[in-house]
Amino acid sequence: MLRALLFLALTAHAPAAEISFSRQVAPILLDQCIECHRSGKAKGGYRLDTIELMLKAGDSKTAPVVAGKPDESELYRLIATHEDDDRMPKKADALPEKDMKLIREWIVSGAKLDAADPKAALRAIVPELQKVSAPAKYPRPLPVTALALNPTGSTLACSGYFETTLWETATGKLQARIDGMPERILALAWISENQLAVAGGVPGRSGEVWLVNPSQPKERKRLVSARDCVLAMVASPDGKLLACGGADNQVRCFDLPSGKLKWQIEPHADWILGMAFSPDSQHIATASRDRTAKRIDATKGEIEATFTGHDCTVLSVAFSPDSKETISGDVEGDIRRWDRNGEPKKDGILRPDGRTEMLALSFLDAETPVAAMGSGAVVSMDSKARKTKDKITRYDDRVNVLLLQRIEKTARIITGCHDGRVRINEFGKAEPLLQFLASPGW
Repeated sequence: MLRALLFLALTAHAPAAEISFSRQVAPILLDQCIECHRSGKAKGGYRLDTIELMLKAGDSKTAPVVAGKPDESELYRLIATHEDDDRMPKKADALPEKDMKLIREWIVSGAKLDAADPKAALRAIVPELQKVSAPAKYPRPLPVTALALNPTGSTLACSGYFETTLWETATGKLQARIDGMPERILALAWISENQLAVAGGVPGRSGEVWLVNPSQPKERKRLVSARDCVLAMVASPDGKLLACGGADNQVRCFDLPSGKLKWQIEPHADWILGMAFSPDSQHIATASRDRTAKRIDATKGEIEATFTGHDCTVLSVAFSPDSKETISGDVEGDIRRWDRNGEPKKDGILRPDGRTEMLALSFLDAETPVAAMGSGAVVSMDSKARKTKDKITRYDDRVNVLLLQRIEKTARIITGCHDGRVRINEFGKAEPLLQFLASPGW
């Protein structure tokens, strides 16, 4: 009893652990507040992109943070108030009591900032969470959501769970596993033998883009740390640019191989679900849940055209071989053709058999688009006759990814399906040359 009383007496006067802004407070602001208080969307004239901006008053002219005085700090007052019309975040539940208490205690203790550069993005000062290890053996096949061929065509990069897997295209044999990647990998782009781009994240929580050296996986660089998933990513055919987009409605473009941000815009009002680079590397096409597709100048980041011909979510886009025409596919099964000005082409609606999602698009030649669909079908289209030209193949599950590989005078169709299988077909032959489950150990 005496020992217990002595312990209580000592701990009652023990100093509380110092609250870390970067490790404890900043993650709350990123998770709950930055969506409405960032570049391009600064509600109330207040931004939280950086520490410097966080400390600047918005339209209210009231100091957001007053060290030692939480009740005079506008940031704390608005998250703690019981007045529904004033409380932040708007149109959402109040912050958990423990989060409000933490922010209050941080201000009471002096609102100390443990970041060297106050101009650095708030996301950049938050320590990276330790990645979960990929399973040694997958308990079940994982849907294939992204594929990329290396420049020689000998190796295929495939999406995994917290990892990217590498497979021999000749045999389907597993070559390597690159761990420490986003939980969900939703896009891959193989830029050179020594540079692979990996994109994905956790829905509603985070988005990431990494540059990795496949032969030396510890050589890696994170290009993007976003508030939501990166859903699409493409590299320019000349290997000089990398562009990505996703659930934060942003398109970012980076110079390669440096990975330096070239430009960033918000061209859509909703998620960006599909992207394509023109063969001449001068333009980027985007497909969005806002029912539009856009054409963007890849050098300047300026919108060149907006296509509004779809009546529903646009899932996929592709450029014609001459870079002048774009096709876009939607959730109801339509493929639409439009020009560099966003104007629909005459008789420009293609409807493959079945009303199913157009998940991926490409071109076999100038007049032959190829589509991968939610029904499991892969078809080529006759764009002049506006009808299905050839039913290349049909699987039992959704075809999420479509790649075309040209070998001399023949073409190969590489698909990644929701059933976890990767299949390589020679054009004109229904039976795969090779197929394998891209889930190690299964």
